[in-house]
Amino acid sequence: MFDRRLVKEVLDAAAHAVSEMSFCEITDRYVAVNGELRHVPERAASPQDQDVRRLNGRDSVLQGASAGWRYALFTAGDGGEPNGCLVLSAAAPPNPEQLMQLRTIAGTTGATYAQGPHGQLLTDAIAQLLRREDMNQRVRSLSARVLELEENVRIRDALDQCANPEPGERDSMEGLLAEVLARLTGRSIRIEDAFGDIRAAAGIGSRRPYPRPDAAARLRTAQLWLASGSPVREPRRLVTVALSHGEVLGAICMLETDRPVTTATLFALKYATRLLEIELSHRRSLARLELRLGRDLVEELVSGMESATAGVRTQALGYDISGTQHVIVAEWQPPRTDESLEVALRRTFLELRSSALVSRRSDVAVAVVRGQPLGAEVFAVLARTLRSATGAVGIGGPSLDVAHIPRSFSEALHALRIRAGSIDRYGATRFDQLGIYRILKTAGGEPDLAGYVDEWLGTLQDADENRGSDLVRTLALYLDHGGNYDSTAESLTIHRSTLRYRLKSIKDITGFDLADPETRLNLHVATRAWRLRPHGAPFHVP
Repeated sequence: MFDRRLVKEVLDAAAHAVSEMSFCEITDRYVAVNGELRHVPERAASPQDQDVRRLNGRDSVLQGASAGWRYALFTAGDGGEPNGCLVLSAAAPPNPEQLMQLRTIAGTTGATYAQGPHGQLLTDAIAQLLRREDMNQRVRSLSARVLELEENVRIRDALDQCANPEPGERDSMEGLLAEVLARLTGRSIRIEDAFGDIRAAAGIGSRRPYPRPDAAARLRTAQLWLASGSPVREPRRLVTVALSHGEVLGAICMLETDRPVTTATLFALKYATRLLEIELSHRRSLARLELRLGRDLVEELVSGMESATAGVRTQALGYDISGTQHVIVAEWQPPRTDESLEVALRRTFLELRSSALVSRRSDVAVAVVRGQPLGAEVFAVLARTLRSATGAVGIGGPSLDVAHIPRSFSEALHALRIRAGSIDRYGATRFDQLGIYRILKTAGGEPDLAGYVDEWLGTLQDADENRGSDLVRTLALYLDHGGNYDSTAESLTIHRSTLRYRLKSIKDITGFDLADPETRLNLHVATRAWRLRPHGAPFHVP
């Protein structure tokens, strides 16, 4: 602690140092006695005394009726408590550099004096402090640091706005970040993903202004960034890398110009990279969680799930389970035991703009897809994505209710087994296009006799019900008689012209070509199965 004599000596030393400055003068002095500031020399109390005491040792401008600038400058003891105050005045406020000089003097004087002894040490310290050249250099250094910190705060605040976008702008975070960074640095910015593809750009030009880096170059850049923590200089650009547990998530590329790279520029680039790293890591975590939840949900949907529960679960994942759904399964040769087939199937639906939930069972990928069943385009895109056409895709029939999704899954597996067991084993097969194969039992599931009959004879059954006609029976007898008009007409006890009229109606209603051998075979099998209907009831899918 400082006694009163030492406090006065410190205050005098600070006053002497301040008096060397020409931009202000000392108008009053206060010393701390038992924790209370008292005017030196003693005089009658004034309003200023209360103003100074209320500051509690904090340097501040003093308000008053008189014109000009008044300032309370405190000196501190070795414990940090205020031990004195100088009241300064000037015609106009000093600039930041001059104000920094005053604060440096007040802080240095008390701290130096506290080291003792009181004599030559204090004199030498004050003398050194007052060396004009040394003082200016220290003040310039401090001022530069303050300005640098203020600039960093401004940069940080501007970039932080990108990390908290308005609702609905989350997907454009990279674009916002590139625009703000380009504005702050005055340089063109490119933000790349982990594969080197440009996700966002800001600044002059829209084309890639530098060669696309290959995998080895991206790895080298990431290693240099990890080792140095500084932007990596590459041809025509500076690069920083967004990483998560050593995995590259993306990169920010700042195009070089003729202007030098400043510390503020480097700070902006590094801070923006940190924000990008946080955002991409967050997205990666959410994506992995959604994948896991999506896999579990697909498994439950194809196994059988209550509609209300399915609606809540799928809505949480942003998937619409209402309307028509169907199941698609795919397997590839050689069998894929990793996630490559599942990932490729997910990318396929993204390219086809189809909403889907994707999972896998062992080496078979499974998808629940919204909308009408797709066709050969699924196999084509999937084969291109996998860079291999040695696979098979089975597509189940449409399901209008969640409860029917397991049926579509069974149909998809059936279609897949039929395709995989055929001569032309690679490609896509839709269950509703299997024809007679739908009623052939395979290792993949049970035959679908009712569905098969409904597919080939459903429209004729509806016509018979609505018109009171006998078209299905007419077709059955026509096929039983091998297409012979006379024997068919005789068995129906109708005229040949009436038979011809009925056959024309059958063709118009169904669109089937009765001269096609494959069509005739399917219709003949369907009519034979139709005869098995109970008590003459229409044979429809339940």
